[in-house]
Amino acid sequence: MLAATRTARQALRSRRHANQKRTIATFVGKTTTDTATAKAVTAALRKTARTLRATGQLGKVQTRIGRVAAGVIGPVYRYTAAQIARIAAAYRPRKAEYKTVALRLALAA
Repeated sequence: MLAATRTARQALRSRRHANQKRTIATFVGKTTTDTATAKAVTAALRKTARTLRATGQLGKVQTRIGRVAAGVIGPVYRYTAAQIARIAAAYRPRKAEYKTVALRLALAA
């Protein structure tokens, strides 16, 4: 393989990875390690996305947890990093922990 081809493929791979759509919980999970904070910020960002009418790409997810019903297919919305940054900029948290997560999300894009 030529060196130019290799670098072109690496550039395409990194660009594709950067523009990949993910759920809000995935973006929040990358910025914080505390589970309770991640759940609270995720719920608040979903509410902010509804008020902004930010529409993510609708997808399907299959549940794996057996407490409710394992194997149930439900809807999930995936967003780009730019959409998450816009949602995080509109989010106005009160707690200092939530503010740091929102700032990291806004700067991630």
